[in-house]
Amino acid sequence: MTLVIAIAASMATIQEARAQVAVRLQMNKSSYLLNEPIKATIHITNHAGRQLILRNEPSRPWLNFHITSLGRVVPIARNIDYGTVVLPSGQTVARSVSLNMSYALGRMGNYTCQANVNMPGLTRNGFTSNRAQFNISTGRIIWSQRIGIPNAPGEIREYNLMKFSGNQAMELFANVSSANRGQHIATLPLGKILTFRKPTGTLDGANNMHALYQVKPNIFGHSCITPNGQLKFTSYHQRGSTGDPRLMTFGNGEVRVAGSIPYDPEAEAAERKKIHNISERPPFTYR
Repeated sequence: MTLVIAIAASMATIQEARAQVAVRLQMNKSSYLLNEPIKATIHITNHAGRQLILRNEPSRPWLNFHITSLGRVVPIARNIDYGTVVLPSGQTVARSVSLNMSYALGRMGNYTCQANVNMPGLTRNGFTSNRAQFNISTGRIIWSQRIGIPNAPGEIREYNLMKFSGNQAMELFANVSSANRGQHIATLPLGKILTFRKPTGTLDGANNMHALYQVKPNIFGHSCITPNGQLKFTSYHQRGSTGDPRLMTFGNGEVRVAGSIPYDPEAEAAERKKIHNISERPPFTYR
């Protein structure tokens, strides 16, 4: 009888613990290009009736993930400190992370992921999210160029522009790697594109890669990526009177977009907000 009571009390404690915190895991998409940042957002809702503070403790992080592929657990590649999270009572806090910063996700395949949130203090209670599924696959190279690094003799970097269609839309990525060391440096998403005009690439005098690609029927994006795999800038351009914009290299090594009109999407969005719908007009009476 005592054992039954103990088991019942234990189960009641577990059910109470489960009710205290709700964890929901959301992936930003279902398909990823190999080596691109795999973004996940964890939504944590506090039902404990008091404020909770989540922070790492020695050998026990407050957040970790259980990722599997083909029935095998994906190992942790490096420990990441996700910082401290304050959970006010009755509220939801969201934290976005890049999974491949801490887990070895450098292989193509199908994956299943769950988030685990551990409570602070002496309690060993933890809360598990829903399961989220995603897959990793490769894209198609549409432009490639190898370059040298002036201050690193013998180092050869390779730029690739890659198309990827895993999410019912065509996406463009810039990939930077070390060709002689076989090391991946960065895979940068440049956004969704249209395929009416093939993306083009070129180099400037500093060996930065420039990519020009179509994002809307009349709008083109221009991105610059450094040999270290950093996105230097992205600007947007409208089609000019002479046809489609094009990349032009000047004698000093500078690369610009020719045959275009500069376009600011944020300014256009602000102008649209100034236009009121007819339903927003103040009431009046015809006489």
